[in-house]
Amino acid sequence: MADQIFTRGNGYIVGEPEKDNGPNPRYILDALLEHWYLFLIFVVLCTAAAWGYLRYSTPVYKVSAKILVKDDEKGGDIPGQEILQQLAVFSNKSSVDNEVEILKSRTLMQKVVTGLQLNTTYFVEGRIKESEQYGNLPFTLHWLSLKDSIQKTIYTIAPVGEGQFELTRGNDSRKASWNDTLHLPEGVVKVEKSGLPFLYNAYRVKVTSIDDAVASYQQQLDVRIPNKQVSTIDMSLNTRIPKKGEQVLNTLLNTYLKASVEDKNRIADSTIAFIDNRLVIVTQELSGVEKNIQQFKQSNEIADIAAQSKLLVEGSGEASKQLLEQQVQLNVVNTLLGYIRDETNNKRVVPSSLVVQDPTFVGLVQRYNNLQLERERLMMSSTAANPAVVNIDQQLSSLRGDMLSNLNSLKQSIQVTINEQEKNATAINQKISQVPAKERIFLDISRQQSIKQELYLFLLRKREESAISKTSNMAIARVIDDAKSDALPFKPKRILILLLGVIMGVAIPAAWLYLRELFSRRVLKKKDVTNNTPVPVLAEIGHGNGVLVTTGVEARTPVAEQFRALRTNLQFVLSDITSKCVMVTSSMGGEGKTFVSTNLASILALSGKKVVLMEMDLRKPKIAERLGVNNREGFSTYAIGKTPLPKLIQPSGIHDNCYLITSGPVPPNPTELLLQPRTEELFKFLNEQFDYIIIDSAPIGLVTDAQVLARYADATLYLVRHGVTFKQQLQITKDMYLQHKLPRINIVINDVKTQSSYGYGYGYGYGYGYGTQPAKKRFMGRWRKKPALNG
Repeated sequence: MADQIFTRGNGYIVGEPEKDNGPNPRYILDALLEHWYLFLIFVVLCTAAAWGYLRYSTPVYKVSAKILVKDDEKGGDIPGQEILQQLAVFSNKSSVDNEVEILKSRTLMQKVVTGLQLNTTYFVEGRIKESEQYGNLPFTLHWLSLKDSIQKTIYTIAPVGEGQFELTRGNDSRKASWNDTLHLPEGVVKVEKSGLPFLYNAYRVKVTSIDDAVASYQQQLDVRIPNKQVSTIDMSLNTRIPKKGEQVLNTLLNTYLKASVEDKNRIADSTIAFIDNRLVIVTQELSGVEKNIQQFKQSNEIADIAAQSKLLVEGSGEASKQLLEQQVQLNVVNTLLGYIRDETNNKRVVPSSLVVQDPTFVGLVQRYNNLQLERERLMMSSTAANPAVVNIDQQLSSLRGDMLSNLNSLKQSIQVTINEQEKNATAINQKISQVPAKERIFLDISRQQSIKQELYLFLLRKREESAISKTSNMAIARVIDDAKSDALPFKPKRILILLLGVIMGVAIPAAWLYLRELFSRRVLKKKDVTNNTPVPVLAEIGHGNGVLVTTGVEARTPVAEQFRALRTNLQFVLSDITSKCVMVTSSMGGEGKTFVSTNLASILALSGKKVVLMEMDLRKPKIAERLGVNNREGFSTYAIGKTPLPKLIQPSGIHDNCYLITSGPVPPNPTELLLQPRTEELFKFLNEQFDYIIIDSAPIGLVTDAQVLARYADATLYLVRHGVTFKQQLQITKDMYLQHKLPRINIVINDVKTQSSYGYGYGYGYGYGYGTQPAKKRFMGRWRKKPALNG
């Protein structure tokens, strides 16, 4: 200790307080080993509690499933989707994220809870806990109607007699027959017997609202996407019964897939219904347009307006041609008439090329021309008076008359024909002029018919496509892995719980020790001193048995060695002064001033020094009583002049070099006695006669006696008792140190317990050949390193 911090300045020992560098591993280990029994007890208790928890806690299993979703962005194709794409009827876009939200939806879970009636659970009572039953139940409750908001209710069902059971709720009970319909406060229920035997005397049925059951299962359900690069969804459900969890998760998947198909079918059904409605309307409109076409054709006597228009045009041309022919014939007839009527042409033949194609007229023209040729032959050999010539002339004249008559008749016939043909041509031309208007009207009606017909055919085609699409509709996802429970429960984890029990067994006492130290108001370790005051620690004294531990058999104990260390350190403190008066004080009584003062005087006397021990705690003196010395006379009687100075000093009985000045009877005014001039005379005398003066003063935290005596002291030992002195009381030493109220103040920590292992640095074991008495070994002591001597 002496080589640590002591420097002299202004009559005081100045030192830097030791810094707290955080928890000391060695200190922590020693503290744990010291309370090994506490840790052992808590480890056993916590491990037993963990085992009991594992024994009676209900295991929770994880049921897992996996589905693949058709995602247009991630390429999660499903079989048959190309059919829908080719039909191009539905173009719904899908996203895995959307499907995750659908799987988490309350509506989907409500369908599962309602379908499986998961709001009703069955339990049987055990010795410690109740266990849920699922499947293979001797009866089931089927709710025919259930109120929306109900409180959690527990019913007890027990078979009584043949075909009957007793239903109990609280203090109310009723009997009923199996398969009866009961009206309960929660709704109408039918209790059906399954035929399986009753393995227990009674079953507890817990009924909750649908909303509560849905919320509970939603909390137990976990739906997530493994990563953003895939279109699969992992689903898991926490359950106490694996079979029930698998059924719930499979039902959820089936409900989800069915809902997906129903959505598509609903779209298809609505499309087909829309098409059917449109077909009715379009059919009516198409029928009306076709009736208009029929009426238009009937009113205009049109079968095929294009063909008839063509025929009209052709008829018009033919009529014009025929009219032209008739006009040509009329011209020919007129020409022939003029030719025949011309007298100059009587001797000529009628041109045969101009002959009208009339058999009678042609016959007459041939006869006429033959007669003309016959006359010309006769005229070559005879004259005009020749009877034969005359006869021919007469015949020719008669034939000319007949030809004229025939041509006139033919002319009239041709004229009539021309008139008729002109009428027909006019009628045809009128019809031709009416064709564009009728054709435009017909085209308008035909266009409406074509539009309605195309729309009708389109709707028929789309209806067939929708019907085909409906039959080929598949869910947007497919199940890759059906719901399957893990073989082992994931909660509670046996190894983890047992390990946690061991950890808690260690943590609880460790926390208790830490909190006890953290919230302790008393000094428990050296760090409590160094952190609260700048006064240096001079020495640490262990727990001693008896008044004197430095003489006799006790002189070889570790405590005696610690007093020797205190003597050595004290020599460093008083190395620069001749008179060596040491005052011992503390914050309050019971901190060991008498013990330290007595043994310090003894250890100094053992070193060959002449020492006087002054019992200056005039209020509660203890030294004389403990040493068995008569205290009828002492300082109090000396201060008032009743005891002479030579008689005041008496042997202590501790050592030949150690003397004692007792306190004397307790005075009514101790402080005033200390201020008497005789006190100063006493200390002058003692400084001349003794090497060391040890003053056992009153506690400085209670009275001012120690401060009065401080002017006579060269050094002050301020006692701090382990586990007794309050940390707040260390502020007194700080005040005394900073304001120089006490000379060369140093702290001595007293009564350090060996079992505390708080590492003050002045432990009790020595390995330096001091011949100290070996300490008794404690359990596990071989693992504990003995602290080194401080100083």
